[in-house]
Amino acid sequence: MKRLILIAVITITFAAFTSRASELIPYIAMPTGIGYAIDANDIRHPNALCLRDAVYAPRPQYPYESTGMADPGTWTRNLEGSGLYRLEINLVTGRVSRITVIKWTGSAKINAAVTHSFSQWAFKPGKWKEITIPTTVGKKWMGMTTR
Repeated sequence: MKRLILIAVITITFAAFTSRASELIPYIAMPTGIGYAIDANDIRHPNALCLRDAVYAPRPQYPYESTGMADPGTWTRNLEGSGLYRLEINLVTGRVSRITVIKWTGSAKINAAVTHSFSQWAFKPGKWKEITIPTTVGKKWMGMTTR
């Protein structure tokens, strides 16, 4: 029994000394309720209605940058900004045909990541002509596992 307790204490101590504390991890968010969509009949709607008809809509990924090392601890997490984008949708195919940056985030890397993601989006054909989507960089606490 003493041996089992000793092993448990050593394991907990080792885990405590080799683990990292929680840290803020950035991500690109697309707040709902802000922005709008225009349907095939030129009627304006909340953008949430248009997003329900998305066939393929990958979320923008935060553009982590490494300083040459594969260790995620060296990746930059300091890019910030909020942007507003207009996506023109081809009525025949449902694919995004053009992206206009209405409000620049202040970071070329964030804009590039967002526009790359939006360029892949596709909707049900014949329903939507345009959608305006805001983005913002948020940060959330993530517990890190052992090194």
